[in-house]
Amino acid sequence: MARKLKNNAKPVQANVTAINEGLMLGLVRQHELTEVAELLNAQLQEEISARKRAEEALINSEKLASVGHMAAVLAHEINNPLAAVTNVLFLAQTTKGLPDAARQYLQMADAELSRIAHITRQTLGFYRESSAPITFHLAILFDSVVNLLQAKQISKRAIIEKQCEKELQMTAFQGELRQVVSNLLMNSLDAIDETGKVTLRATSSRGCNGRRPRIRITISDNGKGISDITLSRIFQPFFTTKGDVGNGLGLWVSKQIVEKHGGSIQVRSHTKGPRQGTTFSIVLPISCF
Repeated sequence: MARKLKNNAKPVQANVTAINEGLMLGLVRQHELTEVAELLNAQLQEEISARKRAEEALINSEKLASVGHMAAVLAHEINNPLAAVTNVLFLAQTTKGLPDAARQYLQMADAELSRIAHITRQTLGFYRESSAPITFHLAILFDSVVNLLQAKQISKRAIIEKQCEKELQMTAFQGELRQVVSNLLMNSLDAIDETGKVTLRATSSRGCNGRRPRIRITISDNGKGISDITLSRIFQPFFTTKGDVGNGLGLWVSKQIVEKHGGSIQVRSHTKGPRQGTTFSIVLPISCF
């Protein structure tokens, strides 16, 4: 009887072993299928993200093309009234007995009209400047930008501190760099509260290890700072935190100009603590061309 039970147990054990092996094989296959499913899902998500990025890039390129066309039309339409206003300013400046202060303001207005005409011809970054680079003093460039934004500075009761050696010079497209500094200073004035402070600083460094001498321009403020999410997109075209007031092109155009001059632009910001505020740093060769 015992021998018979023993003999019958062998097939049962074999069946149990087969079942266990089948279960283990099923678990292994299920694990493999899960891994394959996760891999396929990750690839699908990456393809969706890549397609979304491509669509966004296409939309932005179409927007930029539209902006370029519209800017060209605006340049043509604006130049005629600009020429008329420039002629009127010239006649006003030649008026006898004109007070020196009034003459100075008229000269500033004339200079800004020339700048407007130049900016319209640039078609928001697509225009290749035809004039040659010039050598100029950065202190004078800083003064002209601060004078331009004087009304905004007064309305905010802001302090603008300039730190620049009077003899510090560089060779570049002056009008374009003036546009960059103006954009950054305007953003800083927008970011600070009343009685806030903005610092314009320019320093030079000697070239070493085969590098050319360089100039560093920094624009710092003690405003509210910029969040990490905004920082990650700050140089993208059409990205703005100013709502209908901004077009999202100022920093993008500034970056294009800086890189055209063989330089780089970086930003660091803190939203709280003793270092709260934002600093834009531009590094350029002293002679860009």
